[in-house]
Amino acid sequence: MERGTESFDYRQRIFVLFLSPLVGVPILSLGQVTPVNRVLLQGMALFCAVPTTLSSGVAMVGSANGNVALALILTTVTNLLGVFTMPWSMSVIFSGADVEIDGFKMLTSLVIQTLVPLVFGLGLRALQPVEKFAKDKKKILGRCSNCCIFFVVWLNTSASQDKIVHFPLLDLGVVALLAITVHIIYRVSAYLVATAFHFPNKEWVAIVLMCSQKSLPVCVSVMAALPRELQYSTGTMIVPCIMSHFSQLMIDGFLADRWKLDEAGEFEYFKKDYKPLAGGA
Repeated sequence: MERGTESFDYRQRIFVLFLSPLVGVPILSLGQVTPVNRVLLQGMALFCAVPTTLSSGVAMVGSANGNVALALILTTVTNLLGVFTMPWSMSVIFSGADVEIDGFKMLTSLVIQTLVPLVFGLGLRALQPVEKFAKDKKKILGRCSNCCIFFVVWLNTSASQDKIVHFPLLDLGVVALLAITVHIIYRVSAYLVATAFHFPNKEWVAIVLMCSQKSLPVCVSVMAALPRELQYSTGTMIVPCIMSHFSQLMIDGFLADRWKLDEAGEFEYFKKDYKPLAGGA
């Protein structure tokens, strides 16, 4: 990791875990002034509350020759801390939607579903035979992991197929537009923050890409921890999450190519209007 990364890492965590989830509050308020399906808006608000992507963002940073180490730290730290911040951010976001979320109960559920398996996996990885197997079968294991995620998403949407196919096209169109708009808001905000602090090019790429993405797999975990009155709607709530995930892949895939750095760490097709500060912050 380059010099200065440690000094501004806390700013990114605050942005991802505490500031970006607040976008979900006005999204839920749309249900009071528009006829858009409330469950779809709840799913969109839920997507705003989760941490940054687990793998796609890091892959994009790598393809742009950005600071992959910083991207890995961002996704690891925000997803670990997100287990403890999401229950409370979700309770704040849904406080105006006639839904009561028990933060402590959700925290317990997320710890059991995500933190315990992670710690168990890290413990297994410490064993030499397991570590060797994981390295040798890295591609296969990665594909299996992605297939499991897609399978869970498919099961959720299949359970609500009848509801989804009968949604008005206007509702789906509004949610798709919301998904794009929210990502653009995150993108512009991350761009302004990274530019305002004069981050070096490699860190700038990592911050702008990672701080504006949200994790679809974590959305699935959070839905499993929702109160019972919301459990019946998770198949519908995941629709805007899928739309948002797809929109950020499309937008950021283009930007990662445009912001690609050469071997000297300079942009090939893009020009910033400032010089990085000494020390990276």
